[in-house]
Amino acid sequence: MYSWKTIRIACAILLLIPIVHLAVLVSREALATLDSSPTVWNSELDAYAKADRLTKRAVDPIVVIGGRRVLLWHGVEELLAPRTVLMRGLGDATVNDITFHYERLIGFYQPETVILLPSNSEFHIRDMKSADELARAIRELVELDLTHRKTGHFYVFAPLNTPLYPEDQAKIEDTTRQLKSWAAGNSQVDILDANVFLCDAKGKAKSDYFRADGVNLNDFGYSRISMLLLTQIEKDSPGIYGQL
Repeated sequence: MYSWKTIRIACAILLLIPIVHLAVLVSREALATLDSSPTVWNSELDAYAKADRLTKRAVDPIVVIGGRRVLLWHGVEELLAPRTVLMRGLGDATVNDITFHYERLIGFYQPETVILLPSNSEFHIRDMKSADELARAIRELVELDLTHRKTGHFYVFAPLNTPLYPEDQAKIEDTTRQLKSWAAGNSQVDILDANVFLCDAKGKAKSDYFRADGVNLNDFGYSRISMLLLTQIEKDSPGIYGQL
């Protein structure tokens, strides 16, 4: 017969296991974010490749790329049905990381549509880009994709203002202006500025649409960018999703 003390200790250990597991995962991701090499995401790419081998390759899919924000964006597959949607988020990867892994993340799938949701790490921790650098990195990724002459449309979300980093607002507005100016002459590229739907009249991010970390969107925030995306896709391909 076990003592009551032993039973309590055993129960405490069992309760702590999920917490420890989460801490390990968070620590692993934090270390990956601090590693500037794009190869740090190889294990995640390998996991996608393994899953792909178990399924039939989709024809003309929609591929959603980015970092943690893509991994947290749920319900996109149902939103854009009957089109096949592949969510291909990599940790807290930057646009440069995605370009480095272009063949494995995008080219392999031969998508008809690509959606880019940039990570907050473009301006913090991992890369510390300027507005010019982020706009240039996005242009290079899109232009690389368009040279493959497969993708019909590329949707790029402008970087998001966040409650945690209000000082980024001017840089984000500059990046967005540059991207819109560049995309204005290309019918295959749309720049989606979700800040209009996530911020107040002064351009400050509303905490109602973000998780407690002040960086990542919550369900309300994702519902807003989802409807922005769906509305734009319907404009470009009328009839697929009905009248919005």
